[in-house]
Amino acid sequence: MKLKLKIIDLHGIYFQGEVDLLNIVTSSGEITILANHLPLISSINISHMYYKNDGVITTFAIAGGTLFVDEHECKIITPAIESSSEIDFLRALKAKERAEHRLNNKDENTDIKRAEVALQRALNRLSFNK
Repeated sequence: MKLKLKIIDLHGIYFQGEVDLLNIVTSSGEITILANHLPLISSINISHMYYKNDGVITTFAIAGGTLFVDEHECKIITPAIESSSEIDFLRALKAKERAEHRLNNKDENTDIKRAEVALQRALNRLSFNK
């Protein structure tokens, strides 16, 4: 039996289909979701996630969000998600450098939390380039 998965980002439906399993890092830790999983709502950490379908694993960098699992499907709502093949490493490197610059040269106008999250997101994306 397959798991119905829907991933929604700021641009709309990023992915909708059936998969064998989903592996994702929530605020409670890393979990794997299969069809007929118990209902669940959890926040998603900035991290890697993957789904497996017919033996093929597809990996993603996800920028946090919320996970909803009910008896019919699994939904992920996230501000940003990229498959490992979609990541623009030069852009991610520039984002990392900007965030580090803001953190190293902060003043009273620097939004520290925003800079820290931007750095974490950039490092997550860059971690695929190993």
